[in-house]
Amino acid sequence: FLNPPKVYVMENTTKKYGKLLSFTPLACYSLWTAYFFIINNGPAPFTSLEDHIRIVTATIESYTSLFITLAITCTIHAAILLYFTVHLARIKKMTAGEKIAWMIFMCTFGAFALPVFWHQELRHEPTYIDVYPDIA
Repeated sequence: FLNPPKVYVMENTTKKYGKLLSFTPLACYSLWTAYFFIINNGPAPFTSLEDHIRIVTATIESYTSLFITLAITCTIHAAILLYFTVHLARIKKMTAGEKIAWMIFMCTFGAFALPVFWHQELRHEPTYIDVYPDIA
């Protein structure tokens, strides 16, 4: 007649794949930057107006590919950020202040914050963690 409260335990797959996920946006942005420099024939110093016009022209000619690759990179980053945010919100052992601080940190510093979050939090989590049933 008395039902004990259900304990929700989540297998921490984020810990298993967290390192790969946390470094993916940084790698994607680095590849996009390298692609941009390849299109513009390397990082050239702006010594004259002709150099500037050459870079602008090369960027305009490759605008579609640059935009599509950057959009894909941003989508990957947003999906991983959302995944980490949901994971963070479901953890019971962490206080609300810590969760908000991590979320602000990850949103502010973007791809550079995700490896820090993995190193500081996800790496030390146990295999099975006590979580809320949903984030509502």
